[in-house]
Amino acid sequence: MRRRLRGYLIGGALITAAAALALVNAASASPRLISVVFNSQVQNPQQIGADVFRQKLTAMPGKHFVVDERAGNALGSEATILTATRSGAADVAVLSGAIVSAVVPELSVFDIPFLFRDEAHAKAVMQGPVGAQIAAKFADKGLVLLALGKQGFRNLTNSKRPVRTPDDIKGLKIRVIPNDTYKMTFQALGADVKPMDFPLVYAALKDGRLDGQENPVPTIASSRFSEVQKYLTLTGHFFAPIAFVANRAMFEQLDAADQQALIAAAKAGAEATWQSQMDAEKLAELRKEGMEIIEKVDRQAFANAVKPLEPEFEKRFGKELIAAIRSTQ
Repeated sequence: MRRRLRGYLIGGALITAAAALALVNAASASPRLISVVFNSQVQNPQQIGADVFRQKLTAMPGKHFVVDERAGNALGSEATILTATRSGAADVAVLSGAIVSAVVPELSVFDIPFLFRDEAHAKAVMQGPVGAQIAAKFADKGLVLLALGKQGFRNLTNSKRPVRTPDDIKGLKIRVIPNDTYKMTFQALGADVKPMDFPLVYAALKDGRLDGQENPVPTIASSRFSEVQKYLTLTGHFFAPIAFVANRAMFEQLDAADQQALIAAAKAGAEATWQSQMDAEKLAELRKEGMEIIEKVDRQAFANAVKPLEPEFEKRFGKELIAAIRSTQ
C-alpha cells in the first residue's frame, strides 16, 4: 500500500512539474518574427506606413512579435516584392495598389482616372463597403488585404515642354506602372506609353529613353526627378492607394488575437499615410531645385479626353460598382 501511495505521489509530482514547465515554456516562448518589406525612397508614404506598422506591432502587450523591416531598391521591384509575399518569402508588404492589381484585378477599379473627387472621397470608399468587397478577392491569390492607405494623387513630369492641355501629352514617351488601366489612360491621351519597373525609371529619364513619368509629388521629390525633368503638371489623374498585404498561409497560422493585432497595426500604418500631408513641402523643394510647376490645370479637359474609355471600365468592373464609388460621400 505504501509503495502504491508513493507511486501516486511521485506520479502526481511529475505531472505537476510537467505542467509548471509547460507554463514556463509558454511564458518564455520566442516571439514571432514578421518581415515587412517595401520599395520606396525614404520619407515616402510606404516608409511612413511600414514604420508605424512595425512600431504598433512590436509595442503590443506580451511582446508577441519581432518585426524585420526592409526597404529600398536592393530588394527588387514592387512586383518582385509582391511575388515574394505571395510565395511566403516575405510576410507583409507595403505596396502601390496599382502593382497589386496586376494579381488582384478587382483592385484596379481604384485606378480609373479622375474617379475620386479628393482624398476624403478616396478614403471613404476604401474604408467602406466597396473596400471590403474588394478585400474578399485577395484570398485565392495567396494574400490577405490588411489595410489600404494613401500614396496620393499622381502627377505628370516631363523634360520636353509644359503640359497644360491633353494635346501637350501627344507623342511624349511616358513611363507608367505595368498596369492595364494606366497604359490605356495614357494611350488615350496620345502618349507613347512605356511600362517600366520603378527602379529603372531614373536612368531611362536621364539617357532620354523616356521623356516623362507620373507619380505622387513626394515620390517625384524623393527620387530626385528634378535632376532629369524640367516640368511638373499637377494633373491629379490617378489616385494611388497603398496596399498593406500579408501572405495568407502565414496569416492563417496565427491565432485570432495575433491576426487582429496584425490588422490593427496595418490599419494604424495606413492611417498614418492618410494623415500625412507632404505635397506642399515637396513642391517647394522641387521649385527650389528648378522645376517649373504647372498648378492651374483644367482637369475636366483631361477627364473628357479619357471619357471614351468609360465603356471598357464598365465592362471590366461593372457599371454599378463604379456608380457606387462615385456616389460615396
